[in-house]
Formats: sequence, structure tokens, C-alpha cells
Amino acid sequence: MLQMQLFRLPALLGCVIWLCACTATPPKASLSKPEVILPYSAKMASMVAPVPSLTDIFTLTPEQQTEFLHYFNAPERQDMPRHRRLYKFLAQHLEGFNYLGENFTAREAYARKSGNCISLAVLTKALADLAGIAVEFQTIVSAPVFSMKNDVMLSSDHVRTYLYNPDFVPEKDKIYFIKPAIVVDYLPSSGDLTGPRVSEQTFIAMFYRNLAADALLAKQYEQALALLNAALTFAPDYGGVINLAAVVHRRINETQLAEQFYQYGLKVASNRATLLSNYASLKLSMGETAAADDMLQSLRELKDYDPYLWYLLGQSATSTQQYQEAVGYYLKAVNQAPYVHQLQLELAAAFFRNNQAEQAAKTLVVAAQLAPSDGTKQRYDAKLQALHLSRTQH
Repeated sequence: MLQMQLFRLPALLGCVIWLCACTATPPKASLSKPEVILPYSAKMASMVAPVPSLTDIFTLTPEQQTEFLHYFNAPERQDMPRHRRLYKFLAQHLEGFNYLGENFTAREAYARKSGNCISLAVLTKALADLAGIAVEFQTIVSAPVFSMKNDVMLSSDHVRTYLYNPDFVPEKDKIYFIKPAIVVDYLPSSGDLTGPRVSEQTFIAMFYRNLAADALLAKQYEQALALLNAALTFAPDYGGVINLAAVVHRRINETQLAEQFYQYGLKVASNRATLLSNYASLKLSMGETAAADDMLQSLRELKDYDPYLWYLLGQSATSTQQYQEAVGYYLKAVNQAPYVHQLQLELAAAFFRNNQAEQAAKTLVVAAQLAPSDGTKQRYDAKLQALHLSRTQH
């Protein structure tokens, strides 16, 4: 399930991962807007650091392949559709799978029975390749899990895998709106919102991007640049990779190149929120307040449908005591997902910090009404009573 995102405080820095087909060599990438030229970074282009090949990422050991194929080809299972056999194997082999936030290759995930959602997707893809089963990957909008490390906010996103029946034959006179498939999901939730499917090239870029994010956190900037160079080979218009490339160049004091990557990303990427947020942060650090304000205004006007994106921006604004900004972001989150009680609670807290006690009280009432359990409702009611008490004392 989990894909890593990074948020550079006080602004957002997106990092997501997932994965796709195994090709031996990267195909020639083409930009959605060919008139826009990818910035040239001499350091990125010339960096010599270990970068796993797609074979490294997706290929199981001979022993692992033998174990899976013995199960898959067993005579007693031949009446079962191939994609269901694969799913059953995953369910049995990975019982007790430890969903750690680690980016593992297929063989590592198989052996360790652990990893994040990308690791599970990589392993699923590796097994599907052996069995001749087609897969697709889809992003899921779900409540992120985040933590802090130094001045970076780490956030986890969600991805799931579709296994398609290779022997499916459509019946005549029947209309199929979707192709029958089995979903391999990591801790699915009824509150999740489905996002777009991901192309093979972007999926590969996502995997390299997450490895680059790990390298960035370890301050291994040469490693990060080498991985980002590989990612851009596959998906030169993927916003998450472009954004991280800008952040890494900023960390190595290549500010001009960082700006060029932000400018480029805003022209070619479909998701612009993280780019705008981090670019505004860079402009603020350079003392260009007016330019930063313009970018933040553009950010507020974006229509991205991802309530948790705005939630994370609200968290980032709160961490730097920009409470009015936080209110704006949480309002966007609540407008997109008004049924999520945690978002209502965060909005109430932002209102309170921004000296809007009346709005905070009203929002707390809504949060309590949406609370899924009596215990949560009681906690919200207690916060509301404390708020009323503080208002009467002032």
C-alpha cells in the first residue's frame, strides 16, 4: 500500500513510488509537451553511483521461482484460473506479511515477507511475469501516515495492483464496463478514493524516485541524483521525480538548477501542487516574497481532488505557524471529504489557532457528529467543552 512522499518544511515536497513492467533497457522517453526541454544537470548526468536495473528489481531467485511454479503448476490447481492461483499463493506465502515502510525488490520482499505497498506490488509483478498474467497499478487516495525526520515530513501514500485473468473470453451479447480482475491491496479501507491508473513508464520512475528519497534522507546526494536520472529516463514529465530533482539540487546548493526544474515541472507535470509549494518555499528563502505569494495564491486556486494533499499542506503550514494558510488548506480538504472526522478536527484546531473560536466550535460539533465511536465522540465533546470554557474566561 504505502508509497513514500516527502514534505520539505514549510512547503510540500512530493515523493511517491510504485512500479510496472520489466523491460531490460529503458525506452526512449517522450515528453507530453515536446517544446519544453528537460533541464540539463551535469552532476546528475555524470553521477556514478549504483542504480538497480529492472532485472535487479523484478527478478526472483531461482529457488523462489521454483517454489512458486511448483505451487502454480500443481495438478490439483489446474482447474483454478491462473490469476486466482497467483492470488492464492500470495495470500498463503505472505501470511503475516510485515508492512514496513521499506522499498524492497521482489526477491527481498519474497524472502523477508515485509515491505511497503510498492514492495508488494513489485513482488506481485514478478510472480505475474512468471505466470504470464497481466497486471495494472492504480493510485488510491487514502489517509496518509506521516512522520518527521529533521526538516522533512515523510508521508505514505497507497497503491494497489490488478491481476487480470489471461484466459477470460467475453461472452457474446454481453457488455463489460470493466475487465474482470482480482485486486491485490494492502490494508484496503472503505473510505479510500480511487485515483488514476499508472503507465508502465511512470510506475518504474516512481520506484526509482522512492529509492532517491531514501538516499536524500540519508544525505547521499550522489546516489539520489543517479536514481533520479534513471527515473527521468522513464518518465520525464512525472511531477514527483521533477520535484525531488529540484529539492536535491537545492540541497547541494545548485539553486539555479532547482529553479529550472520547478519551472519545467510546472509546464509538463499533471500534478502541480507539490511543485508550487516547494517552489514558493525556495522563493521565500531567496527573499522573493512577492513571487512566493503569487505561487501560494496559485496553489490555493488549484482544483486537485485529493483531500489528504490539502491536509498535508495544512500540517506543513501549521508547523510554521502560518495558521491562516492552514485554515485555507483544511477548508479545501473538508470540502472534498466532509465525512472524514479527522479532517474536521484539524480544521477546528486551525480555526482556534487563527483566533476564530466560533468557527472552531462549530467545526468541532461536526467532527463529534461524524465520530465513528463513542470514545472518539467523547474526546471531541471534551475538546468542545474546553473551548467553550476558554471563551468564557476571556
